[in-house]
Amino acid sequence: MLYLGRLPQYSVPIIWREIRAYKNFLVIGSEAERHGIQIFDMKKLLTISPTTPKTFDAKKDLTGHFSDLPTGRAHNVVINEELNYGVAVGAQPRNSSCKAGLIFIDLTDPSKPTTPGCAMQDGYVHDAQCLVYRGPDKKYQERDICYGYNEDSLTIYDVTSKVNTSVISRTSYDGASYTHQGWVLDTQNQEFLLLDDELDEEDRAGPAADGFPVTYIWDIRSLEKPKQTGYYKSSVRSIDHNQYVLDGYSYQSNYAAGLRVLDVLSIPADPTGASVCEAGFFDIYPEDDHLPGGGNTTFVGTWSMYPYFKSGYIFINTIERGAFVVKMTGKDCVAKKAGSLRRV
Repeated sequence: MLYLGRLPQYSVPIIWREIRAYKNFLVIGSEAERHGIQIFDMKKLLTISPTTPKTFDAKKDLTGHFSDLPTGRAHNVVINEELNYGVAVGAQPRNSSCKAGLIFIDLTDPSKPTTPGCAMQDGYVHDAQCLVYRGPDKKYQERDICYGYNEDSLTIYDVTSKVNTSVISRTSYDGASYTHQGWVLDTQNQEFLLLDDELDEEDRAGPAADGFPVTYIWDIRSLEKPKQTGYYKSSVRSIDHNQYVLDGYSYQSNYAAGLRVLDVLSIPADPTGASVCEAGFFDIYPEDDHLPGGGNTTFVGTWSMYPYFKSGYIFINTIERGAFVVKMTGKDCVAKKAGSLRRV
């Protein structure tokens, strides 16, 4: 891993910024007030030597900047690259005109981002995934669909018209404490998705009453009547956070338990989750390994990771220890024996 440069925050310092890739650009949101959405061209990195890394100007070195947010802050940024737009979610305050819902950002010209509208029907949206629908529900074929993770529900939106959005369904579940984030199993055949709840372990709610992380499995073959069909429980006590699915594996950042990689290939045939297994892990907070259950339900360790490098490397960010780069050395968990990840 080579250090090439740093893009500082746009306004005041804050521990967390959310970054998404759009073509050759980084789209960066933050919960800091007046930050807005930074749009940075990654081509600027191609001419930098790692021997002389560069600190970019947080404003002058941007391709574009989106500032049309109530107070300039957003919890997260979502990208639909196929349709050339982004979404700011969790853009406080909740009593603004968009009610901290989905605020759309037209990225057709990244140097001049504008907003065509917002979806405020279900209030605050913490995270989302927006995709052209190619699932089995014929009524919504080729529609622009957003799966919203809205604190106490999975809320599914039709956002084909950004000025006339609608809620298709809003569904809660046993154990709902803070519906946090999720991902569809297959973006080209949207039949199932995985959902994580950030507070059910700490609150000892529903299936997570024992403090072991729960990955909720949803059948979304009917967008109007999605149903939670089962779940997978981790073998190590912790809090689950962001997860992303790639080629049948869910890569999850589970705070103190580190990166956990789940084999979810079995879900279409067995949506109860009974056949899901852990294919690998990398513990970045070993201080709690001696505790009952092998860990604890506190907010330490890792929030997120990036598993999409074609090389197979996985980038893990952590709160206390900077970043780790790891790679899977095996994904065989047929006998419930996890593979491993090695640091590189």
